[in-house]
Amino acid sequence: MHIAEALREEIHKMNVPIGGRLPSERELTQILKVSRPSLREALIVLELQGEIEIRVGSGIYLKRAAALDDTAQSAPGALDAGLDASVMGHSPKDVSQLRYFLEGGVAAHAARFISREQLKELGATISAMRKALDAKDRSSDQPLADADRQFHVVLSSVCGNRLLTQTLEELFDQRYTPIGGSMHRLFDNHLVWGEAIQEHQDIYDAVADRDPLQAQAAMYRHLNRAHARLMAVIG
Repeated sequence: MHIAEALREEIHKMNVPIGGRLPSERELTQILKVSRPSLREALIVLELQGEIEIRVGSGIYLKRAAALDDTAQSAPGALDAGLDASVMGHSPKDVSQLRYFLEGGVAAHAARFISREQLKELGATISAMRKALDAKDRSSDQPLADADRQFHVVLSSVCGNRLLTQTLEELFDQRYTPIGGSMHRLFDNHLVWGEAIQEHQDIYDAVADRDPLQAQAAMYRHLNRAHARLMAVIG
């Protein structure tokens, strides 16, 4: 959010006309002295605010010049109330990292203690993902995302720790925030979902085999690959 505000101020200084093209991402990272992934997230914030338009393969264009008030100009990095992280969403990179820390242990625990009923419910979520992916007139990824979320919730429920399950539910719900939703809009497609479903199948197989080490490894592979797919979009 701070980088987004700094970027807004730099754009203001450039006097780019409405509809004009902004400098390249590489130039902007040098101007702001930030990493490319951080810049990408800041760009998405401004796009969600309706100030810029990101055209894949073309560049970044100014849609609306943001008016900077005296407070914003006198205090670089100051945040608008509308840019609060609780509204816009947390960094997808942070969400991915926290899931990595939590869900490897969840998968290993589930392999030891999952019941037949829970295993059956876990398998049903994969079937639901496959069915949603195969739908001929798929106009939304919502059914896929819901089944994906339920898979991980079922695994966490084996731990019998409501706080853990609630935390994972909140992490999954980050995909529906403005920032998370914009990220997924850029890279969710049939191929990506197909890979993700196979990764879920690998986790299921290891859990069904009652193999904690393989279950943990399969979960880590899934989360690492999901993070790599994200980074392919944001740099």
